[in-house]
Amino acid sequence: MEAKSDWQIGKSLSDRMKYMLDNQLMCDVTFHVGIDKTPIKAHKYMLASSSPVFYSMFEGPLAEKGTVEIADMKPEYFNMILLFLYTDKITVDSNNIRSLLYGSEKYMLQLLKDECDAFLASNVDIDHACVVLQIAHDFNMEDLKTKALHFIFENGSRILDSKDFLNLSAECLTLLLNSDKFRCEEEHIYQQMVQWGQHKCKDKSLPATDENVRECLGDLLYLIRFPVMKPKYFTEEISCKSVLTATEIVKVFQHFNDKTTDIFPSKKRISKIKIERCQLNKKSSWTCSGLDDCIDFKTSFNAKLSVVLLFGSTTYSGTDNVKINIARNSVILSTTQTVLTSSAGHEIYKIKLNPPVHVLANNQYTIQVNITGQSTFKGKEYIRNVTTEEGFSVNFLPSSLPSTNSTSISNGQIQGLFFDL
Repeated sequence: MEAKSDWQIGKSLSDRMKYMLDNQLMCDVTFHVGIDKTPIKAHKYMLASSSPVFYSMFEGPLAEKGTVEIADMKPEYFNMILLFLYTDKITVDSNNIRSLLYGSEKYMLQLLKDECDAFLASNVDIDHACVVLQIAHDFNMEDLKTKALHFIFENGSRILDSKDFLNLSAECLTLLLNSDKFRCEEEHIYQQMVQWGQHKCKDKSLPATDENVRECLGDLLYLIRFPVMKPKYFTEEISCKSVLTATEIVKVFQHFNDKTTDIFPSKKRISKIKIERCQLNKKSSWTCSGLDDCIDFKTSFNAKLSVVLLFGSTTYSGTDNVKINIARNSVILSTTQTVLTSSAGHEIYKIKLNPPVHVLANNQYTIQVNITGQSTFKGKEYIRNVTTEEGFSVNFLPSSLPSTNSTSISNGQIQGLFFDL
């Protein structure tokens, strides 16, 4: 292809290199790419300067002569990689990420792999965390895998319901099911693992019988913690099916009656428990003028207080300054200061404590909240003692510190709490 006479003038290095690549000027190597052997020309010098693999390919006694066959990549992705080597520019997306990562590993292109890593790291959310985890596992991206696992552990139940959970490999599922930090109910884990097994049956063109689901689950079955399930659920939903053998079912029932099983793990996972001390009262509001709203509480188990639930504003959209102290015997254990961006009518906000507070069973603690801002919703039907299905109970008590904004065990701010068990 004939070049324009002035294509070099006033252009950056990357623009000039791109022009030479696009117009195939002075190319000295031809690749035959993909199953159709699409010819793609390039410059040995540029490739060798970017990749030790390309350098070895073109230099030395075993250097490639003539055309180079690349059967394991599609032409469109190989062209994207070439363009990156010439210009340092690339757009990574969900459609090309695997092919670009494959190319970055094959040709030892660390800068390209870094671009892919940055794209994936920015997409660790409910909808994409499973995909990120699987890719990070497949391409040995350990820091990214750790980040994805942490997010998945923190958001266990929602991750189980995400569309890509069923596409996780057995190796990735092993990482999840082995962890005590996977925050979700064991019953939910079982339900989704059965769906995963049914999905595998479909892939293998097998009927989704209990026996085939068990076969597809394989060793993953023994990572499900049946002994920590609610006995009623196990009886009604599992014992009458054939996912477990008769012997395994008997072993779990024996565990429910204080005879420890050696077949399934019996340690309860960390779970996040929500405690609500009142219902929302939309017909009334609560003034927040910089005075303290305080309440005391005791728990029946050792736990970690991680979130305080506060009422949102009835009519105000804007920012409020929020300060939360957690104290014991009037000694402050944790202080969280934040700016709450509220929307009018948004009922309840989660304020994460930084740092969270480890609370000891049957010890009294104080929550002291100071909000400088507009009036908020308030509660109704306040409860002094809340007990969950897990047997975890919280007693709310009059504050040990002055509650100068009048919050009490029967009125005011602080709608609820989240605990990690």
